[in-house]
Amino acid sequence: MTPRQRIRESINFREPDRVPIDNGGVVSGMHEVAYKNLLSYLGLNDEIVIYDPVQRLARVKDEVLDILGVDTRYIFANPPSFWKYEEKADGSWVDEFGTGYKRSQYYCDFLYPVLGKASMRDVVNYRFPNPRDRARFEGLRERASELYNKTDYAIIGGNIPSVFYIAWVLRGMEQFMADLVLNREIAEYLMDKIVEWNLNFLDCYLEEIGDYIDYQWVGDDWGTQCGPLISLEMFREMVALRFKKIIDFIKSRSRAKVIYHTCGATYFILPDLIEIGVDIVHPLQANARGNENPEKLKKSFGKKVVFHGNTNNQGVFHKSKDEVVRDALLRIRYLAPGGGYIFSSGHNIQANMPPENIVALFNTAREYGKYPIDTERIDEKLKELEKETIT
Repeated sequence: MTPRQRIRESINFREPDRVPIDNGGVVSGMHEVAYKNLLSYLGLNDEIVIYDPVQRLARVKDEVLDILGVDTRYIFANPPSFWKYEEKADGSWVDEFGTGYKRSQYYCDFLYPVLGKASMRDVVNYRFPNPRDRARFEGLRERASELYNKTDYAIIGGNIPSVFYIAWVLRGMEQFMADLVLNREIAEYLMDKIVEWNLNFLDCYLEEIGDYIDYQWVGDDWGTQCGPLISLEMFREMVALRFKKIIDFIKSRSRAKVIYHTCGATYFILPDLIEIGVDIVHPLQANARGNENPEKLKKSFGKKVVFHGNTNNQGVFHKSKDEVVRDALLRIRYLAPGGGYIFSSGHNIQANMPPENIVALFNTAREYGKYPIDTERIDEKLKELEKETIT
């Protein structure tokens, strides 16, 4: 099958020729340090272009994506005409919303949220950056058309409409979490304005690429390592219907499936995500409570939602190659049968993942992800790896 066919079969709960592989998004990409190390390991060269300055994600060239067997290619909106990434000598910079950041070793941290100390009046008077600025969308349709007609990759809408995250950017995480309880008027108003901003952005974005993409990202983080950030009741009352409005809009303007990103312990929220129209869920953080057992995930939700990732990025990617292979085998063993699974690194490949582990991760998916999934072969390999670990 072609990569595009492979993705389409899987997201429609059918078995393609092998498990499809994704890499290249804002939450499924590769840190610049990991990419530099991988290029050196492969004996290749590339100019390092950063497409996410907060997470320091590098654009991975097609040659490397092909080596890893990646079936997807991403389309991102451009920066707006009124803003440019400009990092000062001390590593600080300001985003288009007016919030300040500063480089902190491998990543960037908040310096100050633009509305961190704002009153209700200040919040109402705040002017959001123009989501319909034409510079954001110049050349996107041409790029999408070229990918669709001249390649056989699956095409993915890479920008992630969010509500919680943008509220954190504007108010700061601690302040907005307090707003949900203590300043409900500010929280509700801000979330409504953020939804409106997203819909205006998506209206222009999907006008350009909606005919071409196979799935479109949305999402926010709702979990810690051991439980939810907010109660399920609060999620249903304050968040779910706002996200449903975004998801419904995407589906009204494209044929794309909707993939929802949420880190942490999010098993509790899966029925609600399914109810509001989510088709694919990512990353199912494997070492967060409730997501540890891929067999349980598949049995509980495998006929209702497509799984993307579930590899133990945080727990094993920096360790031995055998541990990485073992983890990848477990995900394929339990999530791939019957279709409805996209293999990936889960969240972004971090700076501390050795290049040989990166190659082993994706090679495992290609070697053992062929349909029909040979579970006996996988079980034999798992036993072999277990014996080697004991020895």
